[in-house]
Amino acid sequence: MENKEKYLNGLQSHMKKYANKVSQLDSKLKNYKAHNKEQLSAERKELAKKFEKAEAIYTKLKAASQENFEEIKNSAEEIFETFQEAFQDFSNSLTMDQIYRMKDDVAAYGSDKVEDIEGYIKKRPLASVAVIFGIGVLIGTILIRSK
Repeated sequence: MENKEKYLNGLQSHMKKYANKVSQLDSKLKNYKAHNKEQLSAERKELAKKFEKAEAIYTKLKAASQENFEEIKNSAEEIFETFQEAFQDFSNSLTMDQIYRMKDDVAAYGSDKVEDIEGYIKKRPLASVAVIFGIGVLIGTILIRSK
């Protein structure tokens, strides 16, 4: 009986953590602006269904007698494992989309800066050559002294 209580307490702790994580995902998804938001929303609904199954089996485990506890525990572990995998997959999808968006932002920023530099060089070609020459002399001096 003591093992059952210990197991249920640990499981309850995990369930609370995942409930918090799922609610955090909900708040992130509300403010989320991405091309695949509909797909992520559908995946989130599937995740919610799996979490509901996990909660239901947890309730069943709490009410289980000592004799059928082990049997229910085995099926519960499969359900919890499925939920954890689904949660991990959903989190990875969300993170990868954020990385792709960040990559696009960085590329756009870099492109803007290259255009700014090109504009500066076109406006001040002699000053640009002088700056490049100065940088070359500085690097050459550093390399010679390091040998």
